[in-house]
Amino acid sequence: MTTVDKGAIERFMQGQVACWNRHDKEAFMALYREMASESLDIEYVGRPAQDGWFVIEEMWDKHNGQFELGVLSTIINGNEAAVHHHNKIVGTGVVIESIETYRFEPGKLSVRYFLKTPEASSVDLTQFRGFAT
Repeated sequence: MTTVDKGAIERFMQGQVACWNRHDKEAFMALYREMASESLDIEYVGRPAQDGWFVIEEMWDKHNGQFELGVLSTIINGNEAAVHHHNKIVGTGVVIESIETYRFEPGKLSVRYFLKTPEASSVDLTQFRGFAT
């Protein structure tokens, strides 16, 4: 089995958060294009899978100004990574916790988002793809 270099996975995992938080769409998308030159699959667990490029573009366009990402933990084993994020909704006290898994193959990236509904929120969560009904 051909593998993806651990250093490349680490750079991607750290870089996507840094680019997101500094609102650098060009660099953010470049990271995804580098790792997913052949295919990108993104799934919000419990929701139908959709084209990953559509999902990542929509996520950026709708939500980059709304969220700041905090990384609680990242684990990389072989070609896979798991991360625990705090997705902080700017200007509120609301944090959406996520566990995200990433499977890297040469030219291919598969991502799964597990979102935890905040216990109390005045924010309409249906605006977010992972909670939409």
